Amino acid sequence: MTTLVYEDFAHAYVTEVGDAVRRMLPRGTEAVDLLAKATADGGEIRAFGNGGSSAIVRSALLQLHAHAGVPVNDAMMSPATLAYTAQRDEYRTAFARSLARDIDRVDLVVVASVSGRSANILEAARLCVEHRVPVLALVGGDGTQMEPAGGMVWATGTTDQQISEDAMLTALTLAAAAALGPGTEPLPARAERHLHALAAVDTELLGAFLREATEAVSDAIRNRRRIYVLCPDGGPLALVGEHFAHNLRWDAPLGVDGVQPPLVVCDPSLADMSAILNDHPDPAHGVRHQLSSASPEDVVFLLAYDSAGRTTREAVTAANVAGTRPFLLHRDGPSRSGVGTRGFRLPRVDDFVLAALVQSVAHLLCRTTRAALTTDQAAVLSPDDLMARDLAPLREFSDTPSL
Repeated sequence: MTTLVYEDFAHAYVTEVGDAVRRMLPRGTEAVDLLAKATADGGEIRAFGNGGSSAIVRSALLQLHAHAGVPVNDAMMSPATLAYTAQRDEYRTAFARSLARDIDRVDLVVVASVSGRSANILEAARLCVEHRVPVLALVGGDGTQMEPAGGMVWATGTTDQQISEDAMLTALTLAAAAALGPGTEPLPARAERHLHALAAVDTELLGAFLREATEAVSDAIRNRRRIYVLCPDGGPLALVGEHFAHNLRWDAPLGVDGVQPPLVVCDPSLADMSAILNDHPDPAHGVRHQLSSASPEDVVFLLAYDSAGRTTREAVTAANVAGTRPFLLHRDGPSRSGVGTRGFRLPRVDDFVLAALVQSVAHLLCRTTRAALTTDQAAVLSPDDLMARDLAPLREFSDTPSL
């Protein structure tokens, strides 16, 4: 594919995300009111989602915790708890069982599901109806899939999985920021600023970034090289990094004949991080330690707030010393990322909404990588072809009631 195809695809995709966010905004005040009431009452907000939706809802709760002190430690089940519960019972009831234990002190449940039909999400929503707990449900399509009493269904207006997820993360993050109490900037002003930033994404430079990243990732997948997705400074970008890694590990090769799941290394687990900081209290040490296992031609994605920050600079140095192919996504710092590193600087937005922009880049890369893995090298793909590569039809699991 030519760089122009990547540019046009990036422009078309970013435009569709903006359109989806605009469709959601008229109901934004209702979402803000639900979040504000739950926050003001001092109760607990719980959130559930499958796949990338898990990172989306946890990112919004991180916003509330960071700025309003909302208790979120138990807002999402840990991987260990989730696996244990699913084995003992069944996955369709895992969320509901987790919620049932302390539902009397829960003031709001946030769920995200593009299909709106995931059995475990519906079980949790049903439990909320029984206990009169309001539900804020973010879904794809027109929103007729769910009817949570006492809450609202916030629909994206599109069934496209990746565009829906980007609109969900953007709208939910903006609503959470606007629900933080007196003196906070209202949703319309926040949304307008974000939509301006979205329109300001330089799709010409992004197209060049995507082309190189796609070639590197598809080559790594075919040749069984490792792909690293790391966020040296943590925060909301670490959650979107989890989603980024999920896209490359699971979504990009989903159902592609002859392609094995790629070897993707992402940010340390809680057990790893607590050990790293206890033994060596330097935030840069964790990333340096991970990249010490990298080999030449491995691919490294670094997600950063500031490319000039110390942890980011040390991560770039470690990636270059290992001979990897590093790609840097950032908001602040110089646009040129240094020798051997392909960088892309995103528009100036706050930390939380930056995560939404990075997630869109991850989704673009997921689709172009999937196209590179499934398309004959001689074939000529158009931006329309790439826009049509929605993964929702492959998500048969979300429509399977037995799960």
